[in-house]
Formats: sequence, C-alpha cells, structure tokens
Amino acid sequence: MKDLLIYFYAESPVHAGASDTDGDVDLPIQREGHSLYPTIFGQSLKGAFRQAAHDRVASGGTDWSKADIDTLFGSPPGKGGSTTPGLLMVGDAQLVAMPVPTLQKTFAWVTSELALGRLARKYHAIGVQDLGGVPKNPAQALPTRGEWGGEQTVGPLVLHVDCKADPTELRDWAERIREDAFDSGPTFNPFGSKFTEDLLLVNGDAMVALVKESTEVSVRVQLKQDDKVVDKGPFQSEYLPAETLLACTITLCPSHSGVEADRRHEELLASLLHDRGSALHQIGGDESLGKGLVWTRIAGREGR
Repeated sequence: MKDLLIYFYAESPVHAGASDTDGDVDLPIQREGHSLYPTIFGQSLKGAFRQAAHDRVASGGTDWSKADIDTLFGSPPGKGGSTTPGLLMVGDAQLVAMPVPTLQKTFAWVTSELALGRLARKYHAIGVQDLGGVPKNPAQALPTRGEWGGEQTVGPLVLHVDCKADPTELRDWAERIREDAFDSGPTFNPFGSKFTEDLLLVNGDAMVALVKESTEVSVRVQLKQDDKVVDKGPFQSEYLPAETLLACTITLCPSHSGVEADRRHEELLASLLHDRGSALHQIGGDESLGKGLVWTRIAGREGR
C-alpha cells in the first residue's frame, strides 16, 4: 500500500453540500457531527478526481487513459451489473486552518489543537516521523508572531492573544504547512508568507464558534426564464471561504481483482493532483457561479 497526504487550498468559495438543512441555511456545507468542523467527504473528492481524470482524457491528454480511470477509481457508476472497486481509497478532507476577518491585517487563519493533532496523525500515517509536538490549547489564542499580541477582534469574537507563551511548536507547524500546502512559485509566495505570519491557534470553544460563524452564506433566487420574475426562493447557500486549508490521506492498495498498485499509478495521481507544483480542481457545487475552485498538492513532493 502507498499512502499520500493531499492538501486542499480554496481558490474560490466551496460548497460541498450536506443532505439536510441547518437552521435558516437551506443548503449547508458538510460538517462533522461531533466537532461541527467543516469537512469534504471522501466520496465527494473521489468523484471530483474521477471527473478531472475524464477531462484529461477528453482533452487529448496522453498521461491518462480510460483504462487507467477504471483501474484507479473502479468500474463506471450507473452501468448496471457487477461493479469492481479500484485501487484508490480517498479519505475525508478535514479542516487544517480557516480564514477569519480581523481588524488587523485584513484576515488571519485560525487553527486548533484538534485540527493540528489530526494533521499530525495524517503525517504519521504516511511515514513522517520528525513532527515535533502539537501545541496545546491556549487560554484564548496564541500567535506565530508577537505583533498579534493583546486583545484582537477575530471574526465575531474578541480574544486575548498571548504573545508571552512559547510559539515554537506553532511556528514549526506553520512552516511545515507552508512548505507542503502552498506551491513554491511566486504566485503563491505572498499567501505562504502570510500564513506563517498570521496563523492563530485558538482554544477549542473559540474554534467551534469561528467555524460556525465565519463561513459565507449567500441568498439566492431562481428566476422564470421568460419574464424574469422569482420562480423559487429565496434560499440560502453556505460556502467554505476562499483561502481555507484542508487535508486528507489517499491510499493506493491492491484491488479485489488482484491488480497491484505500482509506481505508474502513483505518477498518474501526481500528474492529476500535483502537476508541476499544484493543480486546480472543481470540487462541490455551483460550478457555473465560479465556486468550488480548489488547489491540490501532495505533501513532500515538488514539481514533476
């Protein structure tokens, strides 16, 4: 088996829709039931990856073939008869850091002991051992840089950011995430630098409040085609904001038909999910509104 850690960096707001309404929000995003953290389920990701591979084939790309798609993702859905699973298993994308508005420096990313602890487990799963410690829950908030010290407005909250506590572990994680999640090219450098400077570790209660209150909610209506009056709505759609970071693990394993995953299958996934440093994908709904554009990148891998 081969395990890979995939980062997701939202270029535009992302709507990976849940099955039920949530209070006043008609079309909420997917969330974990116990933590309320936003997530993108593995089945949503696998479908998006499969479609991206189909698009490669349809556009005349020479790296992927239809046979490769079936081998990695399984037999085509909806064909009837028996189905064959593929070599690829895709986990849920869990939250790493979420952008929230601030009065200082426009916005900051917030993370938590839970989010970084889960990320550490993912690194452990792919065989990375030199992780260092996961920073513990602060009283309210801990910065990577002292300029965030004092009382700070973070989303709807006012938090005391403790610049006297040791930020070494948080800084180390910020640098690791920057290296693995952000393309090293000049287009992404300003955002990678900002991430290391403007990452805040907040306590568990504050994180739950921020992940609930800092998503984007858009009110929409559907018009009748002929006379342009309201046909349906208004209804509210929820989105993960642009600049959100998530991560998941994917696994290449032998299929039930006896096919073994090899180096070529890993390179196919690298061409799809990493390309020459990062790859842009469509994940979730509202594609025609420009939503769901997400950069993917394989941790520990540079360009091809």
